Amino acid sequence: MIKILFDESHDQLSCSQSQGDNTPKEAWTILCSQVKQLFGDNAISFKKELLTRQVLQDFQMLILAAPKSPLSAEEVKAIVSFVKQGNSLLIASDQESLVIKDDSINFVLESLGLRFEELLNHPPEQVFNLLPHYISSEVSQLKIREPVYIKTLSNSPYPVDIIATLPDTGKTLLAALEVDGSNQSGRVAILGNYLIFSDKYIDTGNNRKLASNILCWLAHQNSLDCRDARIATEVNYKQSAKFSIVIANPKLQRLENITCVLESDTDILIQEPSKKIRFLPGNGKTQLQWTVIPQQIGQQTLRLTIDIPEPGNSETSKTSSLFLAPVAQFQCIPDAEFDLVFLNPQGKAQEIVETGVTFEVQAIARWKNHAKAVPLRMQLECPLTHIKVEQISTERWYLTVLDPGDWLITLHISYINQKITRLVHAYPSAKTKIEKIQRDVVTPLAAEIHYQVSQIRQEFDSEEIREIPFELLTPEEQVNRLYNYSTKEQLLEALQAARAETKRFSPLVEKLLQWIAPTYSPLYGCCIPYDPKLAAHLVKEHQFFEQQLAYNFQGIEGDEHYGQTWLEGNIAALLLHEKYGHGFFYKHTKVGQQLAILYSHGLLRKVDSEGLKSPYPRLLHQEYKSEIEALHQSSIILNEGFATWMELTILRRLKGSVSQTVYRRKDFLFNYDEYLTFLQKDSAYFQRFEPFYPSRYQEGYEYLEEIQTSFGAECGSKCVVQAVIKAADVDFGIIEHSGRVEFLLPSGKIKEDLLNEDDDNVTSPTERLKTIWKLLRKHVNEIRAEQQKLQCHRHCLHPDCPVNLVIKKYLEC
Repeated sequence: MIKILFDESHDQLSCSQSQGDNTPKEAWTILCSQVKQLFGDNAISFKKELLTRQVLQDFQMLILAAPKSPLSAEEVKAIVSFVKQGNSLLIASDQESLVIKDDSINFVLESLGLRFEELLNHPPEQVFNLLPHYISSEVSQLKIREPVYIKTLSNSPYPVDIIATLPDTGKTLLAALEVDGSNQSGRVAILGNYLIFSDKYIDTGNNRKLASNILCWLAHQNSLDCRDARIATEVNYKQSAKFSIVIANPKLQRLENITCVLESDTDILIQEPSKKIRFLPGNGKTQLQWTVIPQQIGQQTLRLTIDIPEPGNSETSKTSSLFLAPVAQFQCIPDAEFDLVFLNPQGKAQEIVETGVTFEVQAIARWKNHAKAVPLRMQLECPLTHIKVEQISTERWYLTVLDPGDWLITLHISYINQKITRLVHAYPSAKTKIEKIQRDVVTPLAAEIHYQVSQIRQEFDSEEIREIPFELLTPEEQVNRLYNYSTKEQLLEALQAARAETKRFSPLVEKLLQWIAPTYSPLYGCCIPYDPKLAAHLVKEHQFFEQQLAYNFQGIEGDEHYGQTWLEGNIAALLLHEKYGHGFFYKHTKVGQQLAILYSHGLLRKVDSEGLKSPYPRLLHQEYKSEIEALHQSSIILNEGFATWMELTILRRLKGSVSQTVYRRKDFLFNYDEYLTFLQKDSAYFQRFEPFYPSRYQEGYEYLEEIQTSFGAECGSKCVVQAVIKAADVDFGIIEHSGRVEFLLPSGKIKEDLLNEDDDNVTSPTERLKTIWKLLRKHVNEIRAEQQKLQCHRHCLHPDCPVNLVIKKYLEC
């Protein structure tokens, strides 16, 4: 009969009465009852004396359950010798006992090649990963509390059977080993959570069966040993794999007619599932092997039942069984490679996306070796607070990144526990950047500029001027706002082509530069296209257009030359040019107001004529088309010259580096614009009055700049504005009445007057500016003397303005 010693000499937690918690004492009691049930009441002994060789020699099994007082060196040697003599040892611990005791319990384990270690991860409460062994027979899950784990040392002298591992970490909870002895092997079971034997846990999961199996194995009452189960961790769908396991006879007596049946819970095709071992000699072992072919994708589980007839010749002899469930697990995977790709609207792969711009994500399976494609469930995971997801099929999704940054997109392939992770880099979209520029650049600059221009004339502080919008827009937004019909469609198509362009095609860029540029609209205010990314893309193949692309689209992304300082200077220039130059012209001059009426009704621009309704205003446009064209062209040099003068004059007065913008802007406006050269070819007006320069900006600017210089710092700017007002002070009889445009002059009269070269009856705004410039130069001394008398530098709009009097006397007489 086996004799089992329960050690009580080292203040085991199992024996102690914990304050307010009976769990340790219950565990001790339950373990004792298990021993009595298996081996009889007389199998147990309790001793509170040191564990010497003399004490241990009367026993075949020693139970050390979480001792908290140290073992002496002699006791450690005695215990190790006890095992080497063919006896058995159950040694258990837990988190509390490992923390409060010294390390002597590990001295015992280290001599066997193991040690207990504290678990630093969050302690799990269940264990499902049981490996094949007699101890794990009919055990598929355990309930635990605050475990420690078992570490196998690199110099372990004995082979260790790992029986149970902790979830997530895979660290060992339960292990067993055998030490060769003279008559039989010594056996050791090591458990990292003895509290599974407590009343609270013993009947949860398969804890009670585990306790019974451990004790029977330590008592050498197992009829078979099972170990070293092997199968590939991944097996291709419907491809064969080998599963093998070693069956060993721990007894001296021969075993016969052992039946082993392999099964699965997922319809795995198993060739010859039942195998019979005719005989197994004492202390002998054999390896069994099966061929398995999975029929489903995902986690697969194998079960093994081993029936062992007890010795005897009768056919009715009793049979004992081992049931290992699971005996092995593996993943059935499709014979394919998976990938996750991001596609732009053109269907091309990309890894960098714009915030706010929807793109497609596709899961791609590349099937190998002529494998048949099988349906798969896939799930896309991403940070939903930053990315909007819309699933459009089992393998496709639409994503919109809401915030800039680097975001992980993970594809989970169900059943096979496989995932693919891709990093998507999202940079701020044009809209996001525009909002930031409007807030951080435009708003403070607009305030400073408004103060400066308000010092020139009080009209610049009028509500009409203040309320003119100044908006940065994407190119597509500008096209949709300013153009209609076929022009809009063609420009949107051109933008799409430009974004996809890979080879140089200059006509495309020329078209974009012609139509998409900073623009003042009497209807919509200042519309400024912003897309440095598109400019950077186009400049790769069109370096010749670098300046135009930069100024039209507010920079070139990635080029340090067009950084924040450049952008701020350009925004300041456009505020002055578009809002206070063109805005003033259309709001506060007579010619500008008449042109604004024509623009608002779609009569000014050729591109708007396509959508004119019949009979009104189409017939009106057809009747006055040449007059409208001549009027518009006659105001270009005055209008653009004044806007340029406003820009270059006020830029010099601004703070910091913005003031330096004047030099590069002047160069760009004068040297990169040839608008009048092309316009003159088909223009009756410019064929009659030839422009001095190709640029539409230079001639008018020079007239106004000379006027400013002539009248000095105090009055020069005021005189320029007054000269512009008087140059455009012509009534062509264009009015708005009851929502319709009316021409008070007969057809042909406007054009006739505009093309008249008689200095006494000049109506062309530009020609009037030239005449005013000559008059003011001629009478500069006279005017300056009057200005001093009237103190014009303090109040510009004096009824006896010397500039007005000279113009009235010599031009309007």
